[in-house]
Amino acid sequence: MKQTQILAHRGASAYAPENTMAAFGLALDMGAHGIELDVQLTRDGKLVVIHDLSIDRTSDGTGLVGELTLEELRQYDFSYAFAGKYGTDGSRLPELGEVMEFAMNHGLYINIETKDYSRPYGEVNMRTAELVCRYGYTENTLISSINHNAVARLKRDYPDLRTAIAFMESFYRLEEYAANCRADVLHPYYQGVDEDFMELANRSRFEVNPWTVDDEAEMIRLRNLGVTRIMTNKPDLARECLKN
Repeated sequence: MKQTQILAHRGASAYAPENTMAAFGLALDMGAHGIELDVQLTRDGKLVVIHDLSIDRTSDGTGLVGELTLEELRQYDFSYAFAGKYGTDGSRLPELGEVMEFAMNHGLYINIETKDYSRPYGEVNMRTAELVCRYGYTENTLISSINHNAVARLKRDYPDLRTAIAFMESFYRLEEYAANCRADVLHPYYQGVDEDFMELANRSRFEVNPWTVDDEAEMIRLRNLGVTRIMTNKPDLARECLKN
């Protein structure tokens, strides 16, 4: 059985502002094998790393990401609950290219979740795929989404990219459904992962990366089940659990 790896969810987001270079750098220091992040398009077509459709929760500004330019977004402080604890890198919105370069320089696996919830042919998906291919980091990059139609379309147009579907619900004949989505990896909510789920995934040769696991007992349970990676806000805790 391969060792379960640690995927820092939005970086080490329990200890630093989520989806910032400060959080990704801290995840590296804590021993994470990879980082998970979210990406959206700005009004001027830039790929920026942020989870919410608006900047209200994670910054000192307001507005929708898609209605603001990169320059406008860079005027706001994204350190929110961690204000004063981090410098420039911990308080501004990074572009996807910045984070890609960081991951490549440190050999980190990177999971990019695209935030295009409704359109199967969303521009954010295509631009993300183009950037990953341009950087030549396809083997260590995974593109995921809760928009499963978008995943299928992306894989059709970029067959060399690795893709994942994220979900909370149960599916009848999940292996067939995931294959129809052209997914390589399953991203289930962690409470839905049990022996039967892993038997199905292993039989169909899907990797399994449950989200988002911050409980020590759950980390150990999932490790013992043989999941591929654990997404967590606390990579330091995961490191301790997995090495023991």
